[in-house]
Amino acid sequence: MKVIVIGANGDVGELVIRKLADRKHEALAVAANENQMEDLIKMGAVQAIVYDEEKLIPYLQASDAVIYLTGVNPKKHTGKTVMVDHQSISDIIQLAQKSNVRRFVMMSAVKAEESETDPSRKIAAKDLPEDMLKAANLVYTVVRIGQLTDNPGNGTITLSEKIHDRKAEIPREDAAEVLVESLDQEAVFHSTIEAASGDTPISEALSQF
Repeated sequence: MKVIVIGANGDVGELVIRKLADRKHEALAVAANENQMEDLIKMGAVQAIVYDEEKLIPYLQASDAVIYLTGVNPKKHTGKTVMVDHQSISDIIQLAQKSNVRRFVMMSAVKAEESETDPSRKIAAKDLPEDMLKAANLVYTVVRIGQLTDNPGNGTITLSEKIHDRKAEIPREDAAEVLVESLDQEAVFHSTIEAASGDTPISEALSQF
């Protein structure tokens, strides 16, 4: 599978690139700066480019899937508003549709600490990127992750439509595994899932969702 990874230069993005390469997928890494290109190639990307929506079009047309990580910044117990580039996400979703990309996996953040009526969510339009993806003509999966840690991944998670534990955590390695494994798991097509550390092997948790 040919997969475009947008936000590949982040900690989770780099792990996604490595895991795609391990599975013999062809990963195109899209990053913010030119000086990140060489490292991403060494990690397993077949090609790396600087983020530019117009230049992305031919790559999207030749790709099977997108993994989108840009703009994800879950705060740990800070209560701070998380701002994301809604216009960029909207543009990528539209380009993916026009390019006939079939699969789109977006990393988001568990919102366990916020109620559906929390005013801060409405002000920041925090749900807008997810809503845009769900409305698109794409086979989507929104993967909401718990608080990221640097602990070694153990390959097991808890998976749910809603995780209510505001302290739920997940190692970056396991978060990356969930994103990559989601590509082929039909059980999570057209779904929003929330993942944190748990006892179920990742592949099993996804296939039984």
